[in-house]
Amino acid sequence: MATAKIITWSRPNKDGQYPIGIKIYNNGKTSYIFEGHTVPSRDAWNAKKQEVRKAVPNAARLTNYLTKKLTEVRDQALEMDTNKENPSPQRIKKVFQNELENTEAGRKRLMFADIAGQYLQDALDSGDLDVYRSEKSRIKRFLEFSDGGQIPFSEITVEYLRRYVIFLKKDKNRNGNENTPRKPLSNRTIMNHLLGVRTLWNRAITAKMASRDDYPFGAGKISIKFPESPKIGPDFDELEKLEKIELTKRRLHHARNICLVSYYFAGMRITDTLLMKWTDFQNGRFHYTMSKNGEPGSLKIPEKAMAIINQYKDDKPAHDLVFPDLKRLESLLDRTNLRRAVNSSEGRINKAIKEVMGMIGSTKNTSPHKFRHAFAQRAEEKDVHPKVLQKLYRHESILTTMKYQSNFSHRKADEALDAVLGL
Repeated sequence: MATAKIITWSRPNKDGQYPIGIKIYNNGKTSYIFEGHTVPSRDAWNAKKQEVRKAVPNAARLTNYLTKKLTEVRDQALEMDTNKENPSPQRIKKVFQNELENTEAGRKRLMFADIAGQYLQDALDSGDLDVYRSEKSRIKRFLEFSDGGQIPFSEITVEYLRRYVIFLKKDKNRNGNENTPRKPLSNRTIMNHLLGVRTLWNRAITAKMASRDDYPFGAGKISIKFPESPKIGPDFDELEKLEKIELTKRRLHHARNICLVSYYFAGMRITDTLLMKWTDFQNGRFHYTMSKNGEPGSLKIPEKAMAIINQYKDDKPAHDLVFPDLKRLESLLDRTNLRRAVNSSEGRINKAIKEVMGMIGSTKNTSPHKFRHAFAQRAEEKDVHPKVLQKLYRHESILTTMKYQSNFSHRKADEALDAVLGL
């Protein structure tokens, strides 16, 4: 007859922790069920008392979880023995895991930390480095709040998330250095944290590891609404000064070029600007597929843009790229390395363009992305139709375009203010 017991693995993992789980054995054969739970030492499991020693964080909860799981494994083994299957440990493990996947017990046994860990690993494997970095920090805060994430999704209720919001409001921004005072998290940051939890909830539902009946988001529950943030880019006078200023330092000259080319091509994102290739210029037009949403299209080539691009004609960077920022990459197909290189380049350009803006007398907190805002502001001033802007921005929905442009529509409000004040 097959038997099972709770054991700790004989060797530590890369973090120096010892995996703890279920050992199944029968007729000299063994199999193990580990799901990512660890303890700091092999003797953290008290076999005599059948409990995780109290010195281990969340000992009681981990003991309950392991004990419940052990009971389920033994019940499965007993049922198979009763049916005279004489199962191997591997067979018990397989049947146990497959059967639980589609049951309420299976959904409850999968913890938030399990889904979160797989989500981060998927982001890494697919090369989505930005997603991995941003979500990792948000998940870390939820793990702190939820005792390491050892909580089933059914217990992440509306009330639980309201307490989480209070926890976040008490937390401080950790991005500053030691000399920078910590600031409370902004409402936008808090909404991003809730959005991360909702994303994992949806993944758990899709994997049938959580029930939509327990879903805590939506009308009358937890609502995620992002506060509006000001979108301010360089104005027309500042753009003219940027075009005319003589810059002797190459890094400043290059940063100015990147930002202006982005502006000239309808506020093209910096990733697409850095990935611009010579072969993208065909029949007097610039053809490219937006990296954010995969939308293809083409644009007229402004003379000002071509004048800047031609400055790089003799550089001959790798991969047929116009700009040299990514030339050290062996391949553009490695998404992780590509994302890392783009982020590094953007950081350098961001620092340099701030310096240039100071040189023309501007106090605006400018970044490469703000030149997208600059284009949108000029488009609003020129009354460009939203349908045209939708095509320029590659938005899938006209509603997205109209919502984005509303950030720059000030004329009617200004006229109303003047009318009321008699100006």
